Amino acid sequence: MRTATIFIFISGLFIFLFGTENQLFAQSERLNYGFKAGLNALSPTKYQTYYAGDSTSGSYTNKNGYLIGAFFRINYNQVFLQPEAIWNFHQQKCGFMLPNPSQKDAYLPKALDINMDAVNVNLLAGYSIIKNKPYLCDVYLGTSFKWTYKIKYEITEEHNYSGKSDFFCYAGIIGFSVNISNLYFDFRYEINQPNTNLDFNKIPGIPEPYQSVFLEKNENILSFSCGIMF
Repeated sequence: MRTATIFIFISGLFIFLFGTENQLFAQSERLNYGFKAGLNALSPTKYQTYYAGDSTSGSYTNKNGYLIGAFFRINYNQVFLQPEAIWNFHQQKCGFMLPNPSQKDAYLPKALDINMDAVNVNLLAGYSIIKNKPYLCDVYLGTSFKWTYKIKYEITEEHNYSGKSDFFCYAGIIGFSVNISNLYFDFRYEINQPNTNLDFNKIPGIPEPYQSVFLEKNENILSFSCGIMF
């Protein structure tokens, strides 16, 4: 469903841009607004697994997620401010170890799939390196406040859990964007602080053997999106 939504958005974007005569340029206005859709990927900078306080081996697998957002831009010569509201769907797979009940001092590998829905409110400050119709190239820095409001857990296809979370975090943003007329491309990297540790004991209804697992981790986010800016 989410993939179909992204495809419809991008298809409609190209039909609008190349199926009509559009003589407006994004960089010609003091105030711009736009819409975008794209992909994101969680990128761990720290990952360590523990069971009952003891360090164990683990693994982490990146998965692509999706994003849809809207923004507006306030321009002042080469400088601009850009507030944004973005919906994100994130995916990740975390590997960890559980004690083997049939063999002393031995562990069994397990994996946890996590799907998260989140809303970001961002504020960017940028500078236009190139501002020459119909081309525009910008670099920017900013900050992001994220509310992860829904999380779904799946442990090696044996147990499924769904729940809601009031988990808030914040991040720094660095990136650049390119415009060709109204067509907008955005590449960015989000640096998350504080960390995004996961205590299995706080997952509602999780079976007792998993409750002693703790994941010490921090994920930054790499994303690409395209859209339209007026």
